[in-house]
Amino acid sequence: MAEAGLAQRFNRQPYQARTSRFSLNIENRALLLWKLDPTHLDDFAQYIQLSPPFSLAAINPITETQQQVRFAQWLSKWDPLGESFFARFLPRKAFYVIADIGATSGAEQGNKVEFKTFVSIGNSPPFLYRFASFKQIPGNDLLQLSTPFPSDISWVADHSGIEGSLSSEGYHLKVDIPLRMNKRGHARVERNRQFSEAYLTNSHRVFASGGAQSRYYFDGSSVSAEFFRIKQAVVSNTFPWMDYVSHLSEVLVPTSKMEFMVQPVTLAVDVPKPAPGPGSCTHGPQGATDIPSLYACLVAIALGNPEFQIPAADPLVVFQAMFERASQIDPTKIPTLYYALQDLYQGLNIFGGNERPKLFFTLLTEPKTIFVNFEIPSHKVKAFKKAFLPKHFELAKVRFYPEQKRKVYALSLNIYQSVGQNLNSFRAEWSTYVINPREENPKPRFSVLEAQTTAGGFDPLIAMERFENAEPSIDLSNPSELIRLIEPPNLNFEYSFDEVDGIDVDLLNEEQGILVDIEIAYPSEFLLTKPETEWMEANDFVYWGEVADILKYDQQVMFADLMVFEASANDRIIDTTFHGYVNPIPLPIIVWLGGQDIA
Repeated sequence: MAEAGLAQRFNRQPYQARTSRFSLNIENRALLLWKLDPTHLDDFAQYIQLSPPFSLAAINPITETQQQVRFAQWLSKWDPLGESFFARFLPRKAFYVIADIGATSGAEQGNKVEFKTFVSIGNSPPFLYRFASFKQIPGNDLLQLSTPFPSDISWVADHSGIEGSLSSEGYHLKVDIPLRMNKRGHARVERNRQFSEAYLTNSHRVFASGGAQSRYYFDGSSVSAEFFRIKQAVVSNTFPWMDYVSHLSEVLVPTSKMEFMVQPVTLAVDVPKPAPGPGSCTHGPQGATDIPSLYACLVAIALGNPEFQIPAADPLVVFQAMFERASQIDPTKIPTLYYALQDLYQGLNIFGGNERPKLFFTLLTEPKTIFVNFEIPSHKVKAFKKAFLPKHFELAKVRFYPEQKRKVYALSLNIYQSVGQNLNSFRAEWSTYVINPREENPKPRFSVLEAQTTAGGFDPLIAMERFENAEPSIDLSNPSELIRLIEPPNLNFEYSFDEVDGIDVDLLNEEQGILVDIEIAYPSEFLLTKPETEWMEANDFVYWGEVADILKYDQQVMFADLMVFEASANDRIIDTTFHGYVNPIPLPIIVWLGGQDIA
C-alpha cells in the first residue's frame, strides 16, 4: 500500500469506517523483552520487511516503579523542558523486540506467540508492529483475519512457573520461567513494578504488514497488573532476528488474566439504498456483483431459512464461501467483510445469551467533559446508603487526583457530549462510588444513580425502573412493547463550555425534582494534573443498581490531563438532585482536557 494510504489509515478520525469490537482474554501470559542493538537497526528493519512509511521507534522502558513515576511527575512540573541536572536520572529510551506469549480465549482461542517491535509513521507517536504470529489453534485473528495452519506451540503453566516452546521452519524458541516461592509454597509478587505509561499508551494501536491495524482497549488488569518474582529465566531463541538484539532485558509474568476489547480498523464500504438483504440473494455468493450483495448472501447462508426448512450453515462453510470470492473483490475491503461476518456471529451469541452485549462510545473534546463533585458528609453516609444503594453494597471513599489531601465519600455530577452506539447527545450522570463485596476482586466502582440526556435512548437505569414499575406490566416478547423502556429526551437541558463565557449548565426535570443551574467563570488559576489510577479503574465496572456495565478504555482515560480549580464566590452552582445528602458547596471542579474512547 502506498505511504500516503497508510498514513491516512493511521490518522483516521473516530467513527469513520470502524468495525465492532471483540473480547480477547490472555491467561498465563509472559512477555520476553530484548533490546535491539542500535548498530543493527537497519538490518533488523530489513529482516522484518519494514518499509516506508514505517520506521523503527524507541520508547521508554516497558515497566516502571512507583518511585520512578513520582519522580517523573515531579520533574515534569519543576523542569518541563528536561534541561536540569536531574533530567539525567530519567529512564532512557530503547528499541525493543517483544515475544508476547499466552493462552487466548474469547474471539481467539488457544496458545499464541507474537513477535512485536515499536514503530512510527513520520512524527507520529510510537505504536506496536507485529512482524510474526503463531497460533496453536487455527482460526480467527483480530489483526490479520485468520490463521489457517496450526503452529507447534507448547505452553504449560502451574503454581511454580511456566515452560513452553515454539518451533517453526527449523527455528526454535524455548522458555523456562521458574517463579520465586515463599515459605508457604506461594509464588512471590513484585508489587512495586507496573506497566509503564509509555508501554500502555504505545500499545493501544497494533499494526502488521500491509497496513492491517487493530486497537486494543484495556482495563485495570493491564494498568495495575502485578508481576510474579522470577528466579532466573532460561530462554533459548534461534529465530534469525536474534542476530540484531543486544540482550534479553526483562521477563514479565503477570499474576492474573488480562482482558481486552479489540477493534480491527477496516475501510468503509458504500452500501446502496435500500441495502440488499438476504432475500435478494437469488444466485448465491457466486452471483453477487458487489460487496454489499455478497455480504447479504453470506448472511443468508449463515442464518438459513426456517420457513423453507433451510438450516443455518456451519460458520466454516460461510467463511469458505467468502474466501472463494476474495480474488474478485477489492483486497483492501476483505477485512471489512470478514469482521462484519465475525460481528454477525458475535451478535448471534449475544442474542443467545452466550456473550455479553457490547456498546461503544466516544466522549468529545469540545465541549469539555466536567466533573462537579460533592462530598457526602460522614453523618449522612448511613442515610445515603440506605436510600440509594443495594443492601450489600458499601460506600467507598475516593481520591480524584494525587494532590487531593484526603479521600472522601462523594457524589459526582459528570456532564459530557458523546457519540456512538445509543449515545449521541449531551448527558448528565450522577454517580457515587461503591464496593460490591460479591465481586471476585472487590474494588471501588462507579455506581450511576441518575442520568439525563438530550436524546432519547435505552438507558439501563431508566429501563430497569420502567420495567419494575410498569402498569400494566411490559411484555418483553412483544417488540412493540419495548418502546416503553426507552427514555425520552430532556428538552430542558443545555450545556456549554468555553474560555470566554466559562461553564454553563441549565437542566430541569420537574417530574423528578431535578434542577441544575451552574454558571462558573473560566478560572485564571488552576492545577494541571492527572487522575488517580484508582478513580479511573472504578470505570472497569459501572453499576446501575446491581447490574454493571463492564468497560474497556484507551490511554485517553487512564493518562488524561485534568484541569482542577476551586469555584469562586461569584460562581453559581445549584443542584437539587441529591439535596440533603451532600454538602452544597462542591469540591474543586475537574475538567477533562481530552477525549475518551470507551468500549
